[in-house]
Amino acid sequence: MTVQLSPDARLVEVDGGAILLHCVVPAAAWVSPAALNWARGVPVPPEHAADYARCLESWRSAGLVRGPHLQGEPAPAEEPAEREWAGHPAGVSASHPVLVVASSPDCGYCRQLQTDLAANRQTLTHRGASVLVVGEGSPTVWGAALEPAQVEELTVTYANPGRLGTPSAVRLSPGGAHRVVRGFEAVTAALVELCGSQPGRVVCEVPTSCSVGVNGTPVDALVIAQADGRAVGIAARGEGAVRVATLAASGTGTNAVRGYVPVTLLVERPRNLWLVFRGGELVARSRSANETLDTLRRIVAGFEPPGAQQVRLMCGALVQGEGGRALLFPRNWMSYLVERNSSLARAGWRLCPDPFARLEPGPDGAPLLSHPSRASGSPQRTPVVGVLAPRPTVPMPGRPIRARLLTQIVNWVVRPVSPEHVRAVCASVADLPVHLGTQEEALAFLTHPPAAAW
Repeated sequence: MTVQLSPDARLVEVDGGAILLHCVVPAAAWVSPAALNWARGVPVPPEHAADYARCLESWRSAGLVRGPHLQGEPAPAEEPAEREWAGHPAGVSASHPVLVVASSPDCGYCRQLQTDLAANRQTLTHRGASVLVVGEGSPTVWGAALEPAQVEELTVTYANPGRLGTPSAVRLSPGGAHRVVRGFEAVTAALVELCGSQPGRVVCEVPTSCSVGVNGTPVDALVIAQADGRAVGIAARGEGAVRVATLAASGTGTNAVRGYVPVTLLVERPRNLWLVFRGGELVARSRSANETLDTLRRIVAGFEPPGAQQVRLMCGALVQGEGGRALLFPRNWMSYLVERNSSLARAGWRLCPDPFARLEPGPDGAPLLSHPSRASGSPQRTPVVGVLAPRPTVPMPGRPIRARLLTQIVNWVVRPVSPEHVRAVCASVADLPVHLGTQEEALAFLTHPPAAAW
């Protein structure tokens, strides 16, 4: 039976099989030649039926396919609750825009949202908008004040929002219908709209597990930098950090967005070190204010749209020498490698703090790493000569290992993405050597290559 792809999923044929790719969210799967034939309707041999069923379930759980047997199933359980929230009760009204947010003390996204709300408290008040956070202890009001009776009414009305997951929110407008949104990005977009801006003009990144610890305490200032018309929120702790963040934002052009902007970057100076975080991940550290300023400006510029021939990857990059060669590595290794920057520097390696690794084809078709955010001069382009990747937890003997590793690299592509871009990435990185190991082994490989075993 032919597999039905999800609306935003595409099959990109490579290396005899295919990569099943979600073009909107980071999800991808390698489809072997046999599985590709089965997905197209070729009968599955009985001895492989269980294996193929596991593949289908894995693809389905990642949102890549919709099995034929799923058609006609009842709507998800949360939909009735969503309708109840949106239509509940007719007597609830608002004299000004109000967003009621369902939060949970055990939700990391909610804790990041609280940090963003605290950093934007003045903006919310200035815009005459209120945010009522319910679901964890006493209700909290951010922005314009609400009457105690209204706080009580709204809290009782939306006392059981957990059925929608957290964070979730309902938007109340004077004389308008209620509107329900779910998830960190959607709630943040509602907050941006609440303050009169367009969500697409504000950088919003879903927090990581490490963002909770880094961004979980109040900041002293939130300044807004511009990346080709998009707002990037830079938070700062400490007087010196506020000054550097302000300077980084001041050179990015006219601030066209003055509404709600979430925290994307954070700069602070504990003792004699300057630290820069992105989404809680350490991306740079130095002992110089000027170097920190240059780093912030470079990162902000890195959020600008890619060039026509460029594709952005959600991974890190290392450059050896002045444009000699570059290596790509998993993004979740960034903090570890930044903390060991001195060892890397002695071996001639420099970490790129750019938010994305930008690739473009060279004259021979081989990938070049572009540095569009250099402080001055033309962008630097460095040949990419390899990829550092974690060793598979399950052995992958034989030919499929290259294809599966290629799938992992392609899954780093920033979404949304077109199948054409994916094919271009596959073609450019297909022949790159991939060095497998842990992040500790990667450090040994980078600093003492002859002694490292890969």
